[in-house]
Amino acid sequence: DRLPLPPVCHFGRPLREASMPAVLASAPTASSSSASAAAGAGLRLPRELSGAARDRAGAQVPAAYCEGSCSRSAWHEHRSSPKVDGDVGRRGLSEEVEVVAAAVVAAGHSSASAAGADDADLEAVRAELEAAPTPLREVELPSGVRVRVFEEGDAKTFPTEFVEAHLVGRLPGGCVFESTEGKGQPPMRMDLGRNSIIRGMELGLRALSLGSVAELHIPAPLGYMHVGVPKVVPPNTDLFFQVELVVVDGVRAPERTVAAGAAGSGRAGRELAVASGRGRPCSLLFPWWLARVQRPAPTSYYLNFCRHLARALPAHELARARAIPRRTRAEAEGWDVSGGALIISGVQDDWRARREWDFEWFQQHLGARRQLVKWQGPVYTKQENLWDCPVWESSVHDYVDYIREVDSADPDCAERNAGSCPRLYLNGWPAFKQFPWLREYVVNPTFFDDASGDLIAENEELRECFLAGLTRGYQPPPEEERRKLIDDEYWELTKLFMSPKGAITRLHYDNGGAHAWLSQVRGRKLFVCYPPSDGEHLHPFEGDEAFLNGSWIDPLDPDVEKQWPDYTKATPYIGVVEEGETIVAPQGWWHYAVALDASVTIMRNFYSQGNRTEFVRRKDEALANAVAMHVLKANARLKNQPDSVLKEIATKTVEKIREGFRGRTGPHPFRPAPE
Repeated sequence: DRLPLPPVCHFGRPLREASMPAVLASAPTASSSSASAAAGAGLRLPRELSGAARDRAGAQVPAAYCEGSCSRSAWHEHRSSPKVDGDVGRRGLSEEVEVVAAAVVAAGHSSASAAGADDADLEAVRAELEAAPTPLREVELPSGVRVRVFEEGDAKTFPTEFVEAHLVGRLPGGCVFESTEGKGQPPMRMDLGRNSIIRGMELGLRALSLGSVAELHIPAPLGYMHVGVPKVVPPNTDLFFQVELVVVDGVRAPERTVAAGAAGSGRAGRELAVASGRGRPCSLLFPWWLARVQRPAPTSYYLNFCRHLARALPAHELARARAIPRRTRAEAEGWDVSGGALIISGVQDDWRARREWDFEWFQQHLGARRQLVKWQGPVYTKQENLWDCPVWESSVHDYVDYIREVDSADPDCAERNAGSCPRLYLNGWPAFKQFPWLREYVVNPTFFDDASGDLIAENEELRECFLAGLTRGYQPPPEEERRKLIDDEYWELTKLFMSPKGAITRLHYDNGGAHAWLSQVRGRKLFVCYPPSDGEHLHPFEGDEAFLNGSWIDPLDPDVEKQWPDYTKATPYIGVVEEGETIVAPQGWWHYAVALDASVTIMRNFYSQGNRTEFVRRKDEALANAVAMHVLKANARLKNQPDSVLKEIATKTVEKIREGFRGRTGPHPFRPAPE
């Protein structure tokens, strides 16, 4: 599920992404100034703008509008964004948009002779809503790099040594290939004058001052040239980077305070239903953040799901399928995670998330956070081109608005609407690592065998033993710091998923040799699972870790057995995980999933006594490589040895230390630190 990390800085080091525009689901009105245009079309307004300029920027086009044969659709008033220092500041619809909205509503209820005017008004609104942002200024450098500035910097602190910046990297079609905030990363440090970043990036950064927010259009010869980045950036491709300069040569820009629920359009509660009897597919008018990415045709996976629903059969009815067994929490007590997939009720009984989380909660508490949303998941980075499975970047606030709009516009996932109502998926968000305060909302199940915490704590102890033996004067970290490292790694295994109805997780089994559980906090999901022994019948291919853990098979395809003859030998297990229930997929168990409702899911990978060797092997291998390259290579007696010899020495040393951990009580049993 991970987005590939292309070496944007140079061919060996990934470039991180940008916090850049706090995307607004709106576009400037015809009377907007350039500053309000930038805000309305998706880029943050300069915080230094006068109040009058902010008021002018407050007139926004509403988030989305649906026309055609939909059950409901709406214009919505919404908040101006971003909200600064906690000021929500609701804004009404602009006068121009009120007029157009009234005209479109009237046309929707008028006779067929008014259809032409209806379409013309609709297209006018579409053009405004999907319009690209207007910069404050634009300049083309002698090198050919084009710089579009949306927020001016301090105009005095220009970089000469290094920059720390948030970044969003895009292909010409809008697909995001890199993002710092979207991946929960800090601003990226880029050293200048050392040939460590692509030439066009350095030239563009030197033209900006501290605090600038800009877009750099980098011609292909100053980017990845004729080489590209396999599967991520095609050869001879121009690049677009949104950048926000946070630190320049050690000087930090003033921190911007944005309220938790900021950075996004919102609903102000007014809704105008539009009816149409023309029987056309519904068409959402997308805000700039969504419209800017070129969408492929609807996937066969989604079309098969639409057809599956249209057959009006029970969601869990599938040829040859067996039901996934169900147990209560009490019945699963002490389970060793053997025997196959299992749906368990009662796991969330003591979760605050179960009581408090809904989509409004996410807008209020995490609305300003930037996230990546995908055309489909997982992205098979060794098999597919990123531009064929595009990725968007949005605030959580705007993404939740999108979920509401698409589910309202097309609640039945009608096949005729597949092209105009895409089902984008926010999956694999390590929110619990990024925001420790979220941990109090979820209790990772310990009533069945989950040894992850003990294994992580043991591995940290082994690492410290290794460093103490090889590093003269080594001082272990303070206990508080050590505990934080262990807790963060423990919670990094727990992730958050959100999606509208119809978002699909394609058939795979999880990386890392890990078990997985997935718990439905909101909405339902249909799961189709297969035991590890069926892998050879699922026409597997190499996923992300050199294992055959991906498959193109779609269990809902009525012609699946014709397309994939060996599939007849596989046995599907199927079940609907209801709201509040949890499914466990043991190591190597294949699973496909599709949301039957707008959905919030908590997922966790974990290790038991049955698969602990997978965790230990990976950790020991990583530790040995790090020691070989960074410790042994610096040793005067070993510096001339080849890397293979250094790795062999390090591996044997790690194995010997690990042996000392066996047959003893070991560290105290791990318990997550109270938040």
